[in-house]
Amino acid sequence: MVNTSLKYVDLMRQRTSKWANWFPERQDIKVGSYGRFNAQTGSFDVEGNVYDPEFQKLIDATDGKFKLSDHPPVFDEEEKDFAIGSLGVRAKDFSPRLDVAEGLDQAKYKGDWQFLDIKRGAMLVMHKPRQEHFPKGKVFEALFKVPELKDKYIVPSVYKCRAYALYLSERGAERFSLALLPKPGKDNKTQLEWWTDSKVEHLQFKTDPEEVFSPLFTCKRKILLIRPLMRESPTPDPEDADFWMDVYPPWEPLDDDGEIDPVYDDDQEDDPNVYNPRRDSVYVPQPISDDEDDE
Repeated sequence: MVNTSLKYVDLMRQRTSKWANWFPERQDIKVGSYGRFNAQTGSFDVEGNVYDPEFQKLIDATDGKFKLSDHPPVFDEEEKDFAIGSLGVRAKDFSPRLDVAEGLDQAKYKGDWQFLDIKRGAMLVMHKPRQEHFPKGKVFEALFKVPELKDKYIVPSVYKCRAYALYLSERGAERFSLALLPKPGKDNKTQLEWWTDSKVEHLQFKTDPEEVFSPLFTCKRKILLIRPLMRESPTPDPEDADFWMDVYPPWEPLDDDGEIDPVYDDDQEDDPNVYNPRRDSVYVPQPISDDEDDE
């Protein structure tokens, strides 16, 4: 049995250095959400949001002047379609095996996805996402002072979109075509629907007239500060996100089915010759092209 959600989240984390949401239509991850990751499912278990009125009381207890409601999340400009696969997965030129649905010439997105036959792969497509995030300035500084966030993870930015597709492959040389088409009918010119020539089990996609889906997000936690060696040297005040760090997976390395891989020995965690994804440097994804060699 495959631990589908955990394996998908783990693969996308390795590829993008961000966190994926296996159920974007069910779980709305918002800017300011805080909680912890579920090590069994990979999902982010939300415990609350810093923009909730109740949380303002915690800020008031440390800083009676800062009002988080005066610093709401901001939206960046709309981006191009985001399409990325895990290592070994490639987006190819659109070449469907079946008769294509009407309106293909007006498709907002179209592409083929090719997967290796020796290991599982993951892919994610977001149609013209917009990133929502904390405004620059004092938000991180005010939150750092709240002791209740000491052991919590916080979401400072989320990619929002109105159409997404995601997939975790089986162990086979799978390939399928995807297209995002306008819905037929005069009254549906602004509405979209997905088309595919495949019936694979773990392919999920959804559309909505509004940007309601959050398939990808970032997460940070406080840096634990060490008391200065010299008593007269005070701990400096944090500036923006300086005292916050990226969150690493709370689970051990996984095998191809999303279960803990028995090959990796905990006693060898610090051995530089033993692969440990939590020790890897941050990977910055590049656009996928047909010319890119398999890694």
